[in-house]
Amino acid sequence: MKRIFAKSFLVLSVLFAFFVISPLGQSSASASSIDSQIGLITSSMVDLSNNTSEGFISTDSLIQPNAEIGPTYPGTNVQMRIGDILYSTKTLGGSTQIVGHVGIVDSNYKVVHVTPAVNGGVIDNFTTYMNRHGSGETIVVYRPRDGMGVGAARWANYNYSSVTDYSIEPFAKMGTISPNYCSKFVWQAFYYGEGIDLMGVNNTPDLRGFVTPSNIAYSPYVVRYTTFVTP
Repeated sequence: MKRIFAKSFLVLSVLFAFFVISPLGQSSASASSIDSQIGLITSSMVDLSNNTSEGFISTDSLIQPNAEIGPTYPGTNVQMRIGDILYSTKTLGGSTQIVGHVGIVDSNYKVVHVTPAVNGGVIDNFTTYMNRHGSGETIVVYRPRDGMGVGAARWANYNYSSVTDYSIEPFAKMGTISPNYCSKFVWQAFYYGEGIDLMGVNNTPDLRGFVTPSNIAYSPYVVRYTTFVTP
């Protein structure tokens, strides 16, 4: 009964999200410079199969600096990390037709996500990813705690192409790969790649439920790290 109530609450939270959009600030910058930096980095790229996740934050000892760093996020001096989660509010009627979108940074410092723009999973370089957003949209970087992230990025890389149908089905099983949507795919990446339920309520793939982008953003397993704005 508790699980049914929890699922119902999540569905209601989605409806509520349509009316609550949090404005965030940061200077905008071109993504093309990031793609250039990535081209210089990938020749010495870390092998995901031999590494754990990483991240660094001076104010939170739960973040572990284990994997190699990437280029900086647009308009910031914050370097990208494998497993970073990118969250954007995406105003209603925008590029995903729904408030909120999430993707995960992979070992090439590109973004793996599920989007209706391709009716499934895709890996975008930063220029393409940012162009899928409207101008002036804020993207928030959430960094996994406890050295996590690389396993999730590895799983996302191996499985994004299996998502061939974008569809939001609130009562589908949590483990269903296709059809799928952005936040559920990120949840799956961390469940299968890191062994955790990002929502922190002991969900499993056999349960039926819904994962909102805000569930990912407010996960107890991630830390809000920085923001940047699309040009």
